[in-house]
Order: sequence, then C-alpha cells, then structure tokens
Amino acid sequence: MKTQKFSPVLFALLLMLFALTVAQAQTSGQNSGQNKDAAAWKQRVADQIATGLRTPPTTTAAPVTEAADESRQSDRGGSELQQDLRGFRVRQQNALVGTWDLILTFGDGSKVKSTLTVIPGRREGEGSILHAAEASLLKPSPTTPEQGTWEHWGGLRFVASYVGYAVDEKFEAPAGRIGFKHTIRVSGDQESFVGRAVFEVRDPEGSVVFTDNITTEGKRQHPDAP
Repeated sequence: MKTQKFSPVLFALLLMLFALTVAQAQTSGQNSGQNKDAAAWKQRVADQIATGLRTPPTTTAAPVTEAADESRQSDRGGSELQQDLRGFRVRQQNALVGTWDLILTFGDGSKVKSTLTVIPGRREGEGSILHAAEASLLKPSPTTPEQGTWEHWGGLRFVASYVGYAVDEKFEAPAGRIGFKHTIRVSGDQESFVGRAVFEVRDPEGSVVFTDNITTEGKRQHPDAP
C-alpha cells in the first residue's frame, strides 16, 4: 500500500484554522474577564461602604493652569487674522463635543468601560453631559445614567460634573446617588483625551459614603457605515 502524501495546502489551512480558534478563545476570555472585573469592582465598593469607611481623595482634580495660548492672545492684524483666531477659539471651545468611548481606571487598578456624550449648550464652550458605564445596572445598587454639565477652561482643557441615581437590588427604593467631578485634556487632533476624576457615592441623605480618584482615557466615536 502506498503512503499518501499530506497536502501542504491542507496543512496550511488546518494551521490557519487552529490559529483563528485560539485567537477567538483568547478574545472571548478577555471580554469575559473585563465584564467580571466591572462586577467585582462594584461589589468591592459596596463592601467598603458597608464597613463605614470611605477612601478620601489623595490628589486634586483641579485642572492645571496653562500658559496663555493662541486662544487667549489679543487679536492683532487684519480682519482675516481676526476671523482665523475666532474660528480657532471656537474649535478649541467645542473640542469636547461628541460621543466618546471611555476606560475608567479606579484607585485599586480596576478598569470599567463607559460612554460619555457631550452636548453643546446655549453658549460656546459649555453644555450638557450624559454618561453610562457597563457597570451601571449591575448589582448591588443599580444606577441610572449620570447627567450634568461641562465647561471649557482654556486651550484644550475642560471640566465636567455629572450625577446619577442609585436604587436597591429589587428596584424598589432609592439608594442614594453617584457622581463624577472630571477634568479633561483633549489631544491636539481632538480624537482622544486623558483626564482625572473624583468618583463619589452618596447615601439618600446626601452624605459621602465612598470616594475614589480615577484616571480616564477617551477615544472619539465615529459612525460605522452600513
């Protein structure tokens, strides 16, 4: 009986299939791990609140004052230069407007994904904010999306604060509020940002029962073509 030769093409296809299967398994495991991280973080916050201890902020979230840039310099020259400077100023003032994919990194290293939508307001350089995280509806204490406002603080720096409501596990009674006080610096191409925030949990009477300093990374969302 003649020994059949193993086709090199068939071997290559089997190798590719094996690699694809391993990659899919790794991706699935990573996504599952991220979801578990968000749930574990929320449970750790609830456990610490139950002990009666709270973590005080160790750093300030106040934005660093920048040296005067082009947006703060007095207009000089002809009308064309003045128009260019005004246009440049408006673009900076509204650089945060849009929808962003966020990664929130808490003090213990936990990472939670969220979405931040920044809406222009009645004047340039201010408006409203909507924020929702993958952990929002997880137990204990599911929360509503946070709502608030933002302002331009010069250059590509911004401040924002937003608050949401918490309910008990049975969705039967209020359980307080959560909130963020956020400083943000948008990149020069306005496609990403980095920030710092103070995260707070308050009980139904308004007392702070938990607080943490977090860092944030945002990437601008763009629509997907059909």
